[in-house]
Amino acid sequence: MSAARACWSCKGPAGDAAFCVVCGVLQPPDSGADLFAVLGLPRGFDLDRPVLEESYRQAQQRFHPDRFATRSAGERRYSLEWITRINTAFQTLGNPLTRARHLLELLGHAAPEHRNTTPVDPAFLMEVMELREALAEVDPAADDAPRRLERLRREVEQRVDLETGLIRDSLARAMAGEGTTVLEEAVRHLDRLRYHQRFLEEVDRLEERLF
Repeated sequence: MSAARACWSCKGPAGDAAFCVVCGVLQPPDSGADLFAVLGLPRGFDLDRPVLEESYRQAQQRFHPDRFATRSAGERRYSLEWITRINTAFQTLGNPLTRARHLLELLGHAAPEHRNTTPVDPAFLMEVMELREALAEVDPAADDAPRRLERLRREVEQRVDLETGLIRDSLARAMAGEGTTVLEEAVRHLDRLRYHQRFLEEVDRLEERLF
């Protein structure tokens, strides 16, 4: 939120707070605001799930429409907008992939949500092809299907952990001011993480067919 904005109700200086510092009226959320700030959390890739959930719960309580049921139509509308923004923040920050993408946006280096469907790195392309071939060879009707799927899941989960750690390192260095090179590194590992997450989703769907 901009510190120079005026309160929509009293026209006084609202500052960057959720409530006007002059009249106390609820202000509209900034649709482009830092989602970490929406939940009162510090920026960073590492985020404990219990901390995220507690911050989400507190924010929900603070802006719940029931608290504004007797207030003006403007505040009732803005409370709903706040709840929508809070839900967006929770969903975005709760997933390492979207959390990293949001951090990159905040650092001025937005990562495209959808790049080419084919990985650029030939070595990584080979890994992806081998994994997909192994998955395609699994016959859901075969007795060994659960075992083979579990083996593939463990292998890809290890790669997810690896890419997540590399993203964490790149973003930490970027936030320390190391420049655009580490941001490009983060984007590259983010692409790989996305491929691995999609693969795990396919494993999930195939496992559902076993039961």
